[in-house]
Amino acid sequence: MRNDLTELEQQVEKLIQLTERLDQENRHLRKQQTELKRDRATLLKQRDEARTHVDSILTRLKNYEVLS
Repeated sequence: MRNDLTELEQQVEKLIQLTERLDQENRHLRKQQTELKRDRATLLKQRDEARTHVDSILTRLKNYEVLS
């Protein structure tokens, strides 16, 4: 009976440690996800700005061709 109790205590301790590790990993992954979302938003903004800039250059080139 004592061995059963000791074994159960060990299993509970292992489960507690696993839960703590998973909780820490989950917090890390959520932080990483937040950072990746922020990076994605920044990249999308940069892409849109680059697209606008290229469109502006193309418009100026077309106008230049018309005037030539």
